[in-house]
Amino acid sequence: MTKKLIMIIGLVLSSMLMKAQAFFVPFPKAGDKYWQKQVPVAMRNDYIRLGNLYQKKPWNAIPAETFAEFRTNGNRTRYEEASFGIRKQFVCLVMAEIMQGRGRFLTSIRKGLHYFIEKEPWWGIPAHYPKDHPEKDIQPVDLFNAETAGMLAWTLYMLEDEINRKEKGLCDSVRSEIDRRFLQPVLNQPQGWKNNANNWNTWITSNWLETVLICEQDAKQRDAAFKGVQQCLRTFLKGYPDDGGCEEGVSYWDCAGASFFESLYFMQFAPKQAVLTLNEAQKKKVENMGRFITTMYINDLTFVNFSDAQAQNIPNINILFPYGAYLQNEQMMQLAAYVGKKYQYSIKPSTLFLKSGNYPKLGRELMLLSMLPKYQETAAVEPKTEDAYLANSQIMVASSKNWFVAAKGGNNAESHNHNDIGNFIVYQNNQPVVIDLGRDTYTSKSFSNQRFELMNCRSAYHNVPIINGLEQKDGRKYRAEKVSHSFADGVSSLSLNLEKAYTEGAHVEKWKRTIVLDREYNWVEVTEQYKLDSLQIEKDRLNGQVFDNQIILMAYGKPVVQKAGRILLQGGMVRLEYDAQYLSASVEKVQMTDGIMKTQWKDNVYRIILRLNDNYLMAKVKYRFVGIR
Repeated sequence: MTKKLIMIIGLVLSSMLMKAQAFFVPFPKAGDKYWQKQVPVAMRNDYIRLGNLYQKKPWNAIPAETFAEFRTNGNRTRYEEASFGIRKQFVCLVMAEIMQGRGRFLTSIRKGLHYFIEKEPWWGIPAHYPKDHPEKDIQPVDLFNAETAGMLAWTLYMLEDEINRKEKGLCDSVRSEIDRRFLQPVLNQPQGWKNNANNWNTWITSNWLETVLICEQDAKQRDAAFKGVQQCLRTFLKGYPDDGGCEEGVSYWDCAGASFFESLYFMQFAPKQAVLTLNEAQKKKVENMGRFITTMYINDLTFVNFSDAQAQNIPNINILFPYGAYLQNEQMMQLAAYVGKKYQYSIKPSTLFLKSGNYPKLGRELMLLSMLPKYQETAAVEPKTEDAYLANSQIMVASSKNWFVAAKGGNNAESHNHNDIGNFIVYQNNQPVVIDLGRDTYTSKSFSNQRFELMNCRSAYHNVPIINGLEQKDGRKYRAEKVSHSFADGVSSLSLNLEKAYTEGAHVEKWKRTIVLDREYNWVEVTEQYKLDSLQIEKDRLNGQVFDNQIILMAYGKPVVQKAGRILLQGGMVRLEYDAQYLSASVEKVQMTDGIMKTQWKDNVYRIILRLNDNYLMAKVKYRFVGIR
């Protein structure tokens, strides 16, 4: 082949690549002076400072035995911490180069690119891999090989010209690996997550769309991918509740509903064949999906944390603000501004950038920076919801001057389910009184058939009844029934029947729970109206503990039993009042192992057990939370 022919072929391929990328220009590339003009000096310097921290950090491969730990001892955190740390290192270098634009970080970035194509056989995590060790020819699609592909794609979008000037062929090698490890498998291999309406769908699909828009050079492959992306998003939208509730928990909002929005956002800059058209009902659902994050807000970055969520939660403003701007939703934009003000984003953006996921999200950060003037003019205000009810998710949120209450119905087959039908939380003066433990550090048990052995996933450690010694059962048929919500004359209430959440062995004909926030009386009251067909007091053979009919309350802070019928909570600021004729109380400290849950609650959780006096087969009992001052 002559040199002239080789040159012609090279020019043709280069032209094809330029055409493939020309249709997708969501914001200027790194070589454009736009970023130096758009982003204030203080912010640019902070991104650069962050990059400087990683300039000389080596790119060491993660030991093979660390990958194998998930299957040998159930630990998934050690590999994930190492993997996410490497990606954080890489993204910080890329962001620093974009902000400075002098080529000073390119050598480290190139070393990082070599690391990803040479030292990691697979880009995902051990918990999602079928073997003890990754193999080159086995490339399943998981959340993090998708996210790594997306991260590398955005790097090529922003810095390809600069990298090519330093090392020709490297970007082509990266693009080839993205294709082999992600684009081909996600398009051509069966993927179970494509049939689901949970975070796996939209988390992967948003990265799929962006990677295709940036990297895919074959028009037929590109169009096939667009159809695949659209089908995934339609499946997600069809299966998602109309009220926008995220059943996985508020901590997954940015990966689920917000990732759906992320795809919609970048479709604005894509060719028409990539765009998903929504009808009015679907648009309303997308609006409700966005609003979920503000509806679940309590105070000071504390959220309702049903399912696998953390109560103390920092929303990722690099998706929260753009989503709010897209919807023209002031509460969402103002919450993002509040988070930004609290963490000095306009001076030190690195703090929130580093917290914007398991590792920083490059595409999302650029999205927010591209609308920086609008962000800077937005008032920093915390959202407040007086009363809201998500009818499909069966979640009530209600607040007053002193109280915040949230309660849930639903079923025990929800994604990230905790067997907690009828669970509720209570805050007084923005301080936790009765809590949901939320999520803990994930292990091999977390998504296995041993899930409901974990404390934070058991009914026995939620604010629900234990009936005739039995906890609730997992499965779709175990559900709330006759759920109703009302808001009138200053009273918010949720009523629901719990008997279908238990197996026949519980011998319960009826268990109706009503949770009320009464703004006039300034208290939270719970009514339990039940009827049992027999009493089955069972004895645990291991420790001799008697299990009977109990109402569990998970209290934050040590309860003090004043006398029968009265318990002081929250350091004496709240009094739990109950009818001692029907109920007797005991208190035990909850022993936590090190992990997210212990960090969240500072090892300060107690379990109040209200035992139903066993001579009552049917009764109507009440207990209430009253503020002392």
